[in-house]
Amino acid sequence: MLEQWNRLLQNHPRLAGGLLFLTTYVVFCGTLSNLFVHDDIPQVLENPFLRNPGLWARIFTGSVWSFRGPAQHDNMYRPLQFITYWALYRLKGPNPVVFHLFLLLFYAVLVWLVFRLAYKLLPNSLVAFVGALLWALHPLHVETAAWISALPDLGSAFFYLLGFLLFVRAERMVDRPVGCHILAAAGFFPALFFKEMALSFPLLILVYWLFFPGKHSWKSKVLHWMIYAGAVAVYSAIRIAVLGRFSEAPHLLQASWRIGAAAAGLLGQHAKLLFWPAHLSLFRSFNLVTSLHSPWPAISLLTLVAALFLRKREPMLGFLVIWWGVTLLPCLDARQVNLPVADRFSLLPTVGPCLVLACFALDWLPRHVARPETTPVLVLALVVLMALWIVQDVRTVRHWHDNVSLWDQAYLAAPDSAVAHMLRGALLQRRDGKLDAAAQEYQLALKLNRASERPLPGIAAECYVLLGQVANLQGRMQEGVSDYNQALRAVPGYSLAYKALGIVYFPRGNYAQAKVYFEKAVELAPQELESRFYLGTCYLRLGEPRLAAAQFRAAREVDSTYIEAYEAEARALEAAADKAEAARVRALVKKR
Repeated sequence: MLEQWNRLLQNHPRLAGGLLFLTTYVVFCGTLSNLFVHDDIPQVLENPFLRNPGLWARIFTGSVWSFRGPAQHDNMYRPLQFITYWALYRLKGPNPVVFHLFLLLFYAVLVWLVFRLAYKLLPNSLVAFVGALLWALHPLHVETAAWISALPDLGSAFFYLLGFLLFVRAERMVDRPVGCHILAAAGFFPALFFKEMALSFPLLILVYWLFFPGKHSWKSKVLHWMIYAGAVAVYSAIRIAVLGRFSEAPHLLQASWRIGAAAAGLLGQHAKLLFWPAHLSLFRSFNLVTSLHSPWPAISLLTLVAALFLRKREPMLGFLVIWWGVTLLPCLDARQVNLPVADRFSLLPTVGPCLVLACFALDWLPRHVARPETTPVLVLALVVLMALWIVQDVRTVRHWHDNVSLWDQAYLAAPDSAVAHMLRGALLQRRDGKLDAAAQEYQLALKLNRASERPLPGIAAECYVLLGQVANLQGRMQEGVSDYNQALRAVPGYSLAYKALGIVYFPRGNYAQAKVYFEKAVELAPQELESRFYLGTCYLRLGEPRLAAAQFRAAREVDSTYIEAYEAEARALEAAADKAEAARVRALVKKR
């Protein structure tokens, strides 16, 4: 039976690709009704680099969050993520259907690419097909398929796999291997500009050669490897030129027992999610002590060591197990990532284990356990497993419909997460109007953040701003001001805290004091429109119409659809007795 299916898929590779594409689309098509959620909102809806088509070049000259202003520092340089957003924004504007459709089709094509790579590595077409199908349906991948902000993981995995597929082809070429390796490096190179996880590629090549020495000499291997190392070197030079550094982590190359222990704990947590993908959450926390007391770190390390001993007897199974550990390496340094056990980090690493499972069930066991009744049982087990995964996939996709469903689910799935409690407080405050309950959640989030393995100043600052908002709404102005200042002590360049302080004084008619805070907010986040509008209004009330007009003009230059800014600028110019310029600005509105 298995041989018949294998011949069918081998003779009709387009049929295999079509079935994988169709299955992926049907299972994940529920994402098309989802909205922008969480980071999608600032990165797409509020991003001036996307809203203003003339600002596209700035995507390549800053970090992921650089659109928020010069005070924003982060460790991520991913220009291909945002140039993709920019292109999609030009099609239909901020339409979530367009973004989700692109993500879904991209994910389906990635499934096909996994199949093509598996077809090169595994013994037959059926094993490759089932391995790719298992990978497509794994519940850990819902986050990547359903969340627009997970595009970096999708893009990085696509070009990583494309590069590795071309590398395998180059290894099997007799003539012109150098040119083929250059082509493979070119295929892999864009992965680096989607996400930093692609830095593991040169190491994976060395592991491949360890398991499959091939016919080429080590001298030629060194030459070939330098091509891929050169691609990483070029990327590193560009990254340093743009960000001013390779990494924000202090003493990046300095090891310690705590860093090693955290890496082992993180490895174990990822393994647990791989085998038992339950209680999935965008805001999962990581506790070092708890993770080290579980059996998963030991199981993971022993599995990787055991895979090395398969080098002679079952090299492909051993290599695919090691694949998981190598591609996961960039996520095992807790200094580098804010949420170290995110589901999306497993997108690329799970390629190896899913192919191992298919190969073990449909090739290795039938070869070593010669019993006729074994094959139907194994096939049935795989079918049941995939059916269970499909049910979980469809249910989990619904959690990503909007912020309310996402944050509610996160609160239930990750009750020890500081971020989950902070967002729970935001729901209680904005949706339910329960200010006291919201404040309790913010306080608990601060406590959990302080107790975490890596306390995040940004979380503390945001919690203090939210506490200040609650205090302000309840008429406790001085307490609110104190909370905002606490946020600035946590993150000195936090523009939202300065904006919040300005909003405290603005409705009370203290425009001079409000102006000071709005000026600081605009200095830190020059693309933030609301702060500019507030500042322009302060200037106007203080009798400085020219300065006011400049702020309104800067706001409309960031977002040419900001009609209120045109009208405010015209009024300011009229107050400055420049009626001709005011008329010109109003004429710009009529042309739109």
